[in-house]
Amino acid sequence: MKLVQRVKGILFDTDAEWARIEQEGVSVPALYREHILYLAAIPPFATFLGAWLFGYSGGVFAGAHPAFAPGLARAALQYGLSLPLLYLVGFVISSLAPHFDGESDDARALALAVYSYTPAWLAEASGLIPGMRWLDIFGFYGVYVFYLGLPRMLKCPKDHADIFTLVVLTLTVAAAAGHAFVVHWLAPITTQ
Repeated sequence: MKLVQRVKGILFDTDAEWARIEQEGVSVPALYREHILYLAAIPPFATFLGAWLFGYSGGVFAGAHPAFAPGLARAALQYGLSLPLLYLVGFVISSLAPHFDGESDDARALALAVYSYTPAWLAEASGLIPGMRWLDIFGFYGVYVFYLGLPRMLKCPKDHADIFTLVVLTLTVAAAAGHAFVVHWLAPITTQ
């Protein structure tokens, strides 16, 4: 139930939720156990199930359905690789913080990244429904969530928060592209 309350707070009362998070003790194992393990599973498995049930809706594989076992293995690989990648993103954010007059703290940087990913993870559930992938756009709300949390979690001054947010957005896009490349290299899409 704590997960549901946290997600609602992040989505609908972001600033107040960051104030609560700032007051809590942040632990990496707790973040994984209480938040990441559940929400990070949404993108790969929603995409797999949507494609397996309804087929791909565009591109080279339009109309094709992934084979069940390889598709499920690909989703599991995508999920498994995302878990350490999140920690790496948090570590890089923590390392960058002093360059923007913030404080370096790996656990708080991971919390900042994870809670900022929450809207994107939830938006990825649209992969279950054909033609609804455009709802992924709501994941960009996470940029705003990050921007609001940055001064609280890493003590970055507000006058540096906008540039730091853009740097982290670029980092996140690059990490996602690298992740997609590795997943596709290790487990290419096989169709029926």
